[in-house]
Amino acid sequence: DLEYLPSAIDTKMFEKIPEVKKSINQVAYVGRDSFEKGIDILKSIESKINGNVVYCVNKPWEETMKILKSSTLLVVPSRMESLPTVIKEAFYLKIPVIATSVGGIPELVTNNETGLLIESENSQMLLEKITQLLSDPSLQEKLSLNGYDFVMNNFTWKTILPNYIKFYENLLRT
Repeated sequence: DLEYLPSAIDTKMFEKIPEVKKSINQVAYVGRDSFEKGIDILKSIESKINGNVVYCVNKPWEETMKILKSSTLLVVPSRMESLPTVIKEAFYLKIPVIATSVGGIPELVTNNETGLLIESENSQMLLEKITQLLSDPSLQEKLSLNGYDFVMNNFTWKTILPNYIKFYENLLRT
């Protein structure tokens, strides 16, 4: 029995994303320009970040993924959230993630394992974690590799499809 059927990422889609040059200390934000996504929290500390913040709002998916792939890290400062696809995409691209501990995010991000978790609405903590991650390449690498392994083991069609099949076979038996 599955409590829910998680959504997979289509790894074949990433074949369209070309190799990109890494932008040093580039911090990516991917999402809507809305209150619940917490973009204002990131904007409030942007001038104190030792790097360049790139906002991917209303950009086509391929362009967004090229920017994400070239980034040093992804920030997800949400006030409310389900299971953000962009975190799974960042994991697949081996981009470390800093995200708030709201909604389903802690199901994806394990603090200091697959990413860094922060409290929602805490701009100071966000700034501290961005600063820490930008200055620690070994932590970047650890989070990137753990995130990649996590998404490959849990959120690709290869791993999720058998669960869907089992779920529907069980439904048909009842």
